[in-house]
Amino acid sequence: MAAADTSFQFTKTALAGIAATSKRVWYRDTKTQGLALCVTPAGSKTFYVIRRVAGMGRKGNTEFLRLGAFPEDLTVEQARAAARQKLQVLNAGESVRAAATARKDEFTVGDLWKLWTAERSVGPNPDKPIKRSWKKDQRLYECHLKDRASRRVSEVTSTLVGKIFRDVTVNSGPVEANHLKRLARAIWNHAIKHHGMNIRNPWTTIKDNQESPREQWIKPDQMPALFKAIDSISNQDAADIFRLCLFTGARSGNVKAMRWDQLDLNANVWTIGSAHHKNKRVHSIPLPPPAVLILKRRVGVSAEWVFPSSSSAGHVTNIYASWKEALKAFAVEVGSTEAPDIRIHDLRHTTASWLVGQGVSLPMVGKLLGHTTTVTTARYAHLATDPVREALEKITAAMGSTTKEQ
Repeated sequence: MAAADTSFQFTKTALAGIAATSKRVWYRDTKTQGLALCVTPAGSKTFYVIRRVAGMGRKGNTEFLRLGAFPEDLTVEQARAAARQKLQVLNAGESVRAAATARKDEFTVGDLWKLWTAERSVGPNPDKPIKRSWKKDQRLYECHLKDRASRRVSEVTSTLVGKIFRDVTVNSGPVEANHLKRLARAIWNHAIKHHGMNIRNPWTTIKDNQESPREQWIKPDQMPALFKAIDSISNQDAADIFRLCLFTGARSGNVKAMRWDQLDLNANVWTIGSAHHKNKRVHSIPLPPPAVLILKRRVGVSAEWVFPSSSSAGHVTNIYASWKEALKAFAVEVGSTEAPDIRIHDLRHTTASWLVGQGVSLPMVGKLLGHTTTVTTARYAHLATDPVREALEKITAAMGSTTKEQ
């Protein structure tokens, strides 16, 4: 057999006929993958399994595993059987090691939260967070997911997600569970899209709880008591903010961050730039006389902010304590022993509700509130029945008088 012919089908005769040379020579069996015979200059012949191993570098990616000497230890058929068995065991072990390595490197729930916080919620500068509602994200995570931070994402199955969702629904309410689900779904999607996490998002299998729209506002007969309560609180900056929320229908966040360069007190218009509006659109709000009076009274307080403060933002940011104070005073005014469940944001609902009650069309109300779709404004539709009723009563009365005249 020629020395260069190193790959052939092993037989007892062929291997016995191989002569030793001045160098070590390797021969490969074409019938059995990985089976090789090493012939040394001394004439010894030994069977080996040769295989390529991933992740060992360009120079060290071949592994040699001794099976036994020919013909003393193994015949050709025995060597073939031993090679197949050895490769099967090694490959199975490699799969186990690969799975263990992959498991070790797998994202945990805590890892996903860190990615979300750094890239989508807070960002590199906590003073200028990416997401306006980052505190809500943090609260939801800490209340409902933090205790599972060490879990690997592969362990967060649809079954577990369903249990979490049901538990939150029972213990914290259907709306809270929906908010958690939407946040978690977004967190998982972010890791899948931007960090190569190859897994199906388990949160997409959850169906939202049915929510009853929260409709809370100040009724006409309660308004005097509310204004009296607002007048009584110790922080009159906060009191002015509450009044402007009512008089403009604006979000409290926009009122707190109101700047003088946004205001035209000659035309009585407040223009909020797209960068500062929730819907990222320029939004203009007409200022009624009571709002203008408040603003003119505050001229000169600061060159930049209508409601300046020493906070890092430069303007008033936290008025919750003042709102609680106002609600306690309001409860006393209306003869209640408990403060009502009214949020600052409900002042905006109150303005919208009163407008609809006065016969202003839903599209016009939506324009004032800065809604981008009519769906958001539609929650006030049922309040429009009173003006419609009055109009119907007028025309039917007119119809009746016409009938009598005939």
